[in-house]
Amino acid sequence: MTEQLFVAPGWQELPLLLFALALALVFFLVIRQNARDYLEIEAWLAEEDIGR
Repeated sequence: MTEQLFVAPGWQELPLLLFALALALVFFLVIRQNARDYLEIEAWLAEEDIGR
């Protein structure tokens, strides 16, 4: 059964492929935003440390 899925993918697998691509995009965007937030927090903490 599994072998048939990879041998001849058809239009039936298109929604699964689109869902997987959308999920990968969401993961990419979340990880990128988390990295930006982390850098912003690091800068804020460094600024607070300088102010003391």
